[in-house]
Amino acid sequence: MKKVFTKEKSELIERNRGHKIEIFTEELIKELPEPLKRYLRVCGYINMPVPVNANVYWTESWLKMSPTKDWRKLHTTQFNSVKPIARIAYMKFLTMPVAARDLYRDGYGEMNVKLLNLIKVAFDNSKEVAQSALITTFCEFMLIPGYLLLDNVKWEQIDNYSVRGVLTDNEIEVSGIFYFNEEGFFTHFETFDRYFTTGKNSYKKVKFSVIVDRYKNQDRIKISEQVKVMWHLPEGDFEYYKGTIDRIEFNVFDF
Repeated sequence: MKKVFTKEKSELIERNRGHKIEIFTEELIKELPEPLKRYLRVCGYINMPVPVNANVYWTESWLKMSPTKDWRKLHTTQFNSVKPIARIAYMKFLTMPVAARDLYRDGYGEMNVKLLNLIKVAFDNSKEVAQSALITTFCEFMLIPGYLLLDNVKWEQIDNYSVRGVLTDNEIEVSGIFYFNEEGFFTHFETFDRYFTTGKNSYKKVKFSVIVDRYKNQDRIKISEQVKVMWHLPEGDFEYYKGTIDRIEFNVFDF
């Protein structure tokens, strides 16, 4: 599984090489809604290189398989590409010999889980998984802000503290709302376009959100530090992933 992750990452890095690295300036961001511009300013991105990709390093991460299950600790390795839009995450359970690889790339989504790197535990590459994987990438647009400048995302300012985005990639369209606080920091993302798995080949759209509880300094910028992800099920909220980000490495061109 780790070898597959590394191979897919190297392929995306090769595709990233063809894109010129720009610099965030007031002129470059002038067409963005004010909450997005304020976020870039408060986080210190102005006069910094625009990311075309990023490694996201997690200090710790945890997964809950269902509302009745216990939290299980993970080692998470993640790579995001801006052009093309892509996301790969490799997750290894620390308490059992199970690993998973989560992928979105070129309109294709895949979740692959294996025991001992050999035995298939779960595999899904349905169109619902592709849409859900694109949503997962969408909710990380503030994490890797090069995404904000893409032509295939349309922004609509709702008020001083929220912006609706509509993202289209390879004929998949998703939308969600990004919320910000009075200081300008991104606080949470909400969408109704992600599918919750209810059984084998069975899905339903359920409200989904990502919450950033804390930020940290990284050199000249501020990045999200504590993150949690949840479903808002009819029977109650189900927080299923949480973690602490150590650092984000932008514009990666080494494998």
